[in-house]
Amino acid sequence: MASVLEIIPLGGIGEFGMNCMAVRYGDEMLILDAGMGFPEESAYGVDVSIPNFNFLDEYKDDITAIVLTHGHEDHLGALPYLLKKFNVPVYCSHFTAGLAESKLEEHDILGDVLLHRVEPRDVVDIGSFTVEFIRVSHSLVDCFSLGIKTPVGTIIHTGDYKVDETPVIGEPIDLRSFRRYGQDGVLALLSDSTNATVPGRTPSERAVIPAFEEIFSEAKGRIIVAAFASSIHRLQIVLDVAQQFNRHVCVLGRSMQKNVEVAERLGYLDIPDGLIVSLNQTKMMSDDEIVFLVTGSQGESRAALSQMAMQSYKGLMIEEGDTVVLSARIIPGNERLISRMIGFIYKRGANIIEEKRRLVHVSGHASQEDIRIMTEAVRPKFVVPIHGEYRMLFRHKEFVKNHLGYAEEKIILIENGDVLELDGERATVVNKKEIGRTFIDESGFEEIDSETVRERKQLAYEGTITVVLTIDQETGELQDEPRIVSRGVRGLSTNGFSNSGAPGNYLMSDAKQVVTAAIAGASRQTLADETLLKEHVRVELKRFIQKQTGSRPVIMPVIVMV
Repeated sequence: MASVLEIIPLGGIGEFGMNCMAVRYGDEMLILDAGMGFPEESAYGVDVSIPNFNFLDEYKDDITAIVLTHGHEDHLGALPYLLKKFNVPVYCSHFTAGLAESKLEEHDILGDVLLHRVEPRDVVDIGSFTVEFIRVSHSLVDCFSLGIKTPVGTIIHTGDYKVDETPVIGEPIDLRSFRRYGQDGVLALLSDSTNATVPGRTPSERAVIPAFEEIFSEAKGRIIVAAFASSIHRLQIVLDVAQQFNRHVCVLGRSMQKNVEVAERLGYLDIPDGLIVSLNQTKMMSDDEIVFLVTGSQGESRAALSQMAMQSYKGLMIEEGDTVVLSARIIPGNERLISRMIGFIYKRGANIIEEKRRLVHVSGHASQEDIRIMTEAVRPKFVVPIHGEYRMLFRHKEFVKNHLGYAEEKIILIENGDVLELDGERATVVNKKEIGRTFIDESGFEEIDSETVRERKQLAYEGTITVVLTIDQETGELQDEPRIVSRGVRGLSTNGFSNSGAPGNYLMSDAKQVVTAAIAGASRQTLADETLLKEHVRVELKRFIQKQTGSRPVIMPVIVMV
């Protein structure tokens, strides 16, 4: 086999979330990140989606390690499901490991997994790959880009990053190491595209401090700050400003409480003694002494903020005089949920402040000038935009081509499932793998295949018809008139009228005749096989219903042999 490097994205390309990528040389494969996403099918008992890792079965003996860039859910959330299939060592930062441990413990596999904690600039040999962990700035702490040396050449995987010289926590991005790689020669730069449509530089995490100080100085009542639980820089700012204005902080929401605990235990959050109080303690304080730090910035119905806005969360409700700060960007697809929640907050009489009104949020991703800084430091032979919707990948390509002088053929746009082959001189998509997605139910543990979700969607939109047939086992004849019950099927109801209530064509009676005729016309072989008979009845009734009403309900024949 020729000496080539394969890059196969399993998720995160052309979409938000589910970031996961396989890098393969010979019979060795690294998995970079294992993220989850938030599917549109959330109304069908689905909370999140993950890549369908069955694709990796053919490589199960090749997978040598999982390497995590950072601890956001869209890079870490699928880790337990991946490890259940392929129990290989995991390499990540200390903070990422803290978050990972919590997840693995929930899935009862922590004791079976080998977690390697690494520091910035650590270099690890994993088979034919040599991986260096390069410190980058992001909205989370302890984040890495990956410098991966392979026999074919060096690739840089940026992970999620921005060029922040003044982060709230930790050291700034390590541009010196990127320049060192650029001097030595880089084959390909796999680079974050999330903010590739945004001109200029992404502001530092410190940029939000003045707005928070203004809000705290103006607010007379309680302050409720909703942020991503993983935005550790933002949490530290809220804690610092709360102390500055003599307010205590109450942390609400499971993920927020967990992340604060992990970050404090590992030394990433500096929390003065007595600053954090329990919910019960707040009941004995005046409103101007309290800040609630809560989950639910995306309008999630079960999160603390939505509960407080729409009913109560552990007895706590938003009230007139409260100031609610939405310190997070809107994830595409969540606009309706957030708008609905904001409406409820206004109904409660509270004041709402979000990023369009004050600078209470800055992105953690590279804008165009950050992309310029990264690309000029690394000076790769090929640029491969990753992370983001296709329009972002395309704009990344256009910016690099028009402003950094890269030729069209040196910027490679790929999609999930593409097999990008690099041999040191060329970069070519040589194959396309079918990689689906797996859905996780609302419990957070059970996997649901896409076919089940498709059926649920069909039930929701088209309804269901149940056909009960009583058949003589000896003669194969119907013993009684078919019983048909419909639920949610347009143009058809149990009383033979259309769903509008007006007299219909008595479709139910006609449907029974179709089923009776189907039984009468069935072959002896079909009558002798219950599975074949059910399918025969289903197909005949489906054709009739579709022709008469245009709907495609789920049809479930039930056969009783007597």
